[in-house]
Amino acid sequence: MKNITREINESFIFPESYGCPVKVSEIKVVPHWEQQVDDLSLTISGIYHLSAFLEFDKEKERVKQLSNECTLIDDVEWKEKEAYFEYANPFEISLPKEIPQSSVKLNARDIKVEMQDDGICQVKYQVECSYEELQNESSEAVVQPVESTDLVDLSDTSTEAYDDEESIISELLWDLEEHYTTVEIQLNGIRK
Repeated sequence: MKNITREINESFIFPESYGCPVKVSEIKVVPHWEQQVDDLSLTISGIYHLSAFLEFDKEKERVKQLSNECTLIDDVEWKEKEAYFEYANPFEISLPKEIPQSSVKLNARDIKVEMQDDGICQVKYQVECSYEELQNESSEAVVQPVESTDLVDLSDTSTEAYDDEESIISELLWDLEEHYTTVEIQLNGIRK
């Protein structure tokens, strides 16, 4: 199995009226994806669905926010002091098209949450795409020379092969004329 791993960092901020997030009681990151194969690659596209229950303290004062690199979450479902929210992080991965589609697996692991004094909830997690490696069959192939006792007279077959090739090209060009229009263009003395 081959693995592609990357770390994702998300920073979330909530309206001040919610208070300051102080604790995460539950968090999940689940990948949802679909696979498409084209001429060049196997493309995996989807989302990492993050869902979390956070506790807020309306009495806790926020430190002045220093960063604007946050995603505002203003749509939450409240249950007493806990708020539930969801977030979708889109992704796309391109793999060689020869990889068996059934071997592709995605997961999220090592989820860490840090609550900051400025009201920012920072979520870090590792995402991993694992799949079966391609078997390089050409490296296992063995070429063995074959000895032949038959003699071939090339002088007899070369003109036949040339005539056959010429007739195939003529047929091909003849068939093409039915599907396109020919136009003659005057070269105005370019040819001498």
